[in-house]
Amino acid sequence: MKKVAIRPFENKSTEFELGDIVYNGLVKEFQKDGRLKLVTQQPDCVVEGTILKLEEDVYSYDSWNNVQDYMLRLTCSVVFTDLINNQIIYENKSLVITEPYAVSPASTAKCRSKEEAIDELVSKLFRNIIQNSLETW
Repeated sequence: MKKVAIRPFENKSTEFELGDIVYNGLVKEFQKDGRLKLVTQQPDCVVEGTILKLEEDVYSYDSWNNVQDYMLRLTCSVVFTDLINNQIIYENKSLVITEPYAVSPASTAKCRSKEEAIDELVSKLFRNIIQNSLETW
């Protein structure tokens, strides 16, 4: 397999733009990785998925009981299919990826905003797909 197509993810979350963010982020990650050439026609394999939900919960408080961090939890369904042999290489119908982000200057979270945390979730989604498909060959 040398060519991959990424299909836009169906977005069932309440975050209107999340489908586009995930799609564009995966495109960038695959381009940066370079193992598979990104194409729109005649791919050897395809990545498809559905964003089931994006949840945001309080993750930690400081000593004065103020919120310090939130945790984002992305739940999605992902399928990576080999179109040459017509077989699923990787599938996870309820993949959950998490990333904390800071709302307090005292936080130790890597991400300093919700937007940064969403970008990190997309990177983790890409790594999960790669680790469970390409790196198992």
